[in-house]
Amino acid sequence: EAAQEVLQKAVTAGILEAQPSGGRSKAVYLGFCQNLNKLPPKAACDRYCLECHRPGQGLQKCASCTRAFHKECQRTDPEKPIYKVPSNKGQKYRFPESKDEGVANEAPARNAPASNEVPAAQPSTSPLIDHNRNVELSRMVLSPTSFLKQENLEVDDDVFVVGSTEGARQRNPTTVKNELPAASVDTDASNELEYCTCCRLRQRAPLRHPPHRDKRELACLMGYSWKVHNSWLLEDVSMYMEENWLDHDRALVERILFHNKIVTLESIEKNIAAQKYTYLTHFLVDLIDLQHNIAVFFGCKDEHYMRTEYLVRDVTHDIKEILHCPDCFRNSNEKGSKLWFAKPCLQRHELVLAKTSGSPAWPAKVIAVSRSKPIKYDVRFFGSCHSRALIPERDITPIDPEVAFVIKPKATKAMWEAKREFECHLMLSKYPADLFGFNVDPKQTEELIQKALKHCAELPTPATSTRSSSPEAKKRKSAAPATEATAVVPKRVMPPRRCSLAAAHPEMAAVVEQQTISEIQKKLDKCQADLAKLTNSQAAVKRKRWCYICLNEATFDCCFAASYCSNECQRKHRKRHNQKCQANQ
Repeated sequence: EAAQEVLQKAVTAGILEAQPSGGRSKAVYLGFCQNLNKLPPKAACDRYCLECHRPGQGLQKCASCTRAFHKECQRTDPEKPIYKVPSNKGQKYRFPESKDEGVANEAPARNAPASNEVPAAQPSTSPLIDHNRNVELSRMVLSPTSFLKQENLEVDDDVFVVGSTEGARQRNPTTVKNELPAASVDTDASNELEYCTCCRLRQRAPLRHPPHRDKRELACLMGYSWKVHNSWLLEDVSMYMEENWLDHDRALVERILFHNKIVTLESIEKNIAAQKYTYLTHFLVDLIDLQHNIAVFFGCKDEHYMRTEYLVRDVTHDIKEILHCPDCFRNSNEKGSKLWFAKPCLQRHELVLAKTSGSPAWPAKVIAVSRSKPIKYDVRFFGSCHSRALIPERDITPIDPEVAFVIKPKATKAMWEAKREFECHLMLSKYPADLFGFNVDPKQTEELIQKALKHCAELPTPATSTRSSSPEAKKRKSAAPATEATAVVPKRVMPPRRCSLAAAHPEMAAVVEQQTISEIQKKLDKCQADLAKLTNSQAAVKRKRWCYICLNEATFDCCFAASYCSNECQRKHRKRHNQKCQANQ
């Protein structure tokens, strides 16, 4: 019955049509429509929900585009998906082996009774506050209504450093007086949910964009992220249809399933290369469209769709890293110099000493500060690894750039490397940040780094180790006898090789060859004699009998299964052996 219902819907929609079988048979079978002009015109909006990727009644068209969504599937925050984001615990760029690991939750059921109340738009609160970010207000074109909509009293806008006290706004949040009536604000909050997720992200694009970055640098940053993470998705809808279907079938499916143009991996890569993305959010919108197309074509439980969840997760993480500091993200991917972390960024980071369990206080840069209590600092450490960590506020100590950074004499090599890179960063911070930007010649940057390294502390060498220069080591060195210090190590004189003698005297070549053959024959005879001895001894050992208890050589047998060296060993094994003794049987 379900199959008949689906076929009836396909015939009604014009996808299938009755076609004669041909010949003498009068049977009629259903086939795909061969004339695309006979199909009904496209609907005013997409037939599938952008969030749950399913058709059905209750689809609501977006107010500014042709996408559609169910009201109960709409995201409260456009940056947070309704499905469960896969965890990256225990894997790095690896697809989970079992489907139970990281499987997304299904969309909420639409059988629930519809409510007349429209949920209020919650302000988007990111988990981290970036105190180093400079917001370019000139690029924000917002209406008074949208400004009131984006106002959030919980967000801390006061900039402060670790060593200073918190702003007054954190202790006593000030209230913002609404210049418009309350009814208009509520109307605007409800109108926001009339737009799809992609349109809401496009509206927030100027706010979620790093300042002072041109399209060329933006395309470079997105290219780094895409080059690493596009391996999650091996095949998209267009690639699958091109390999398995005919052109007519492809056109038919595109006409029926997809309302807009199909977004492919190749199109995203071309847009990045052509610098068509004005904001980072536009890049994310294309990924959401790509995910929607794959879900409609393959299904939400298919492996292709699960891979898109990992792709969107990793790219979203990179976009957040770019928002925190584009220069750090670019330098970490370029790695043109070993001391790339020492380069100062356009938005300067605060320098602190972060203490982790099992390690001393380590110099680091503050990337962001969390809002939730207990307050934690997202820091990145100086040194060779440049690892990241979330450190509690009590383990953070501010660093005064004017005071020299001193470490213990017995510090590890990693600490010395971190100190050297930290001092190089302080030296380079005195230069303008434009000298380390995207459009600067890397050779010029490397010259500045090498110039700053001349004024930094050198790494300790094994010859001048801190342990050898300690007072106790000096006493032991002075108490050692003089003969040991002045002892001459004799040199080993190697005998001349036979091949060199033969090369010097050609007439001796035959003699040397004969001696070599005779020596090899002697060694072979000796090995054969040793092998014969081992074989005879092994045969003798096999013929011997061994005690079942102490494994010594046996003197008598009880039966074929057990032998003993003494009556005591036989008495110890009597209870167990009587059950299997062959002599009693």
